[in-house]
Amino acid sequence: MRHITCISIALLFFLIAGSHAVAQTVLKGNVLSADGTPITKAQISAAIPGVQDIFAEREIRVDVEDDGLYQLRFDQPGIYTLRVRGVFHGTLNIPLLVFDQAEMVMNILMLPKVFNDGRYFQNRDYLEWIRVTGNFNDYDFHTGKQFSLNNDGSITAMVPVTSDTMRIQVRGLNYGQGASAIPPADRYELLPDNTFVSVIYNNLPADSLEIRYVPEETIPYRRILPGSMRGNSPVISGFLTFRNDTDRYWVEPLSTMQTHMVQFRVVDYSFSEGIPPLDQYAFQDSGPVSLFGMDWNGSMKQIKDALENSSLHQQQVNLLLMAYAGVVHRAYMNRDYLRRFGSSRDPAEVKYDPDILDRIPDEITPGHTIWSRNVLLPNFLLEQHKYSERWTTYFTELVRHHNSSDLAARLSHSIMEGTAEHYDTAEQMPVYGAIQDRFGEGRVLRRATEIFEQVKNH
Repeated sequence: MRHITCISIALLFFLIAGSHAVAQTVLKGNVLSADGTPITKAQISAAIPGVQDIFAEREIRVDVEDDGLYQLRFDQPGIYTLRVRGVFHGTLNIPLLVFDQAEMVMNILMLPKVFNDGRYFQNRDYLEWIRVTGNFNDYDFHTGKQFSLNNDGSITAMVPVTSDTMRIQVRGLNYGQGASAIPPADRYELLPDNTFVSVIYNNLPADSLEIRYVPEETIPYRRILPGSMRGNSPVISGFLTFRNDTDRYWVEPLSTMQTHMVQFRVVDYSFSEGIPPLDQYAFQDSGPVSLFGMDWNGSMKQIKDALENSSLHQQQVNLLLMAYAGVVHRAYMNRDYLRRFGSSRDPAEVKYDPDILDRIPDEITPGHTIWSRNVLLPNFLLEQHKYSERWTTYFTELVRHHNSSDLAARLSHSIMEGTAEHYDTAEQMPVYGAIQDRFGEGRVLRRATEIFEQVKNH
């Protein structure tokens, strides 16, 4: 009977992963600058989850059209990470669960990149890190041309002209946060690794090209929000809008459940063609000032309210349940950090609805790929429920069936450590059998046995 049950569970996981593989999900919309201006050159790519064949295409990639339109087609379900890049704009990473949606309309409004305002140019040590690279030196930063400071406060680098086509990158102008194309250029192209370069074709001088940067000079896109330089502050790279408002729950919960801050805000669809300056400020001010200023209880209430929407897809419900658990986890981490390193006042107690967490074992299969989005979350839930039989049994099935071997191994050792005291031998433990079935008699099982002995001898 036990073997029949295991086969049924495995079959269920297989059906969840592959039953909609033939269906196609179309994601489309616009990629624009935050004020609604089309971006000179932009691209969206998405890594295909679970691709093992080194000769297989691992990425879906499309160029955004000149007017901002894009369209991606997904032929298999899974959790994708969309990577959106645009000239003079930051990189925006957007998680997305593809299951059986026929079509989604998601508009992406990118914030322009913040360039250095010039206050560090007087510092020679800092100036050495601002360099031009390009096809004249195979994009090698160490041999790139350094900038020199001019009397008017601008900086200049002279780049040798070696052909009738120049491709350049400038690094160091936005506090070390990557590279940006610098104007002027006739058009823009991409390197194989998706970094942007400016391509200059017309009217090149005979010997060298001057690249000049003037502090506070206006870039071709209007930047309303200042870039945050504080390490604990949320850094917003863009905004999302959805034609169908509930489609946000294919995206938003995946970021909420993780331990880092999201890179985007979801705003009303009426802002799809651009966000006025005052609204950009309002959206920024409505967020937390820092990681330690999060309204955890408010976030939990928002997710709880969303769960009351009866029109949601069950997979969206699953994501929201996991997002709720992720917020609870982050709230406890924040509370423990403040207590450990001191605070002027005691951090607020975390108040959550245990009934929402209790839905997870009943509604989310242990093999769901979402568990790999936050590998610390299973341990947290086990500790919160004092390694109860219900939760231990649930996560033991994750050890057996989840497609992430790293997560399964990590979790199996946690279960072994948390429940060993209830058994006389390691072989008696259900998780021991799960490890044996999953990993055989190798390193993971040997380590589990060592953990058992350490607990028993403590």
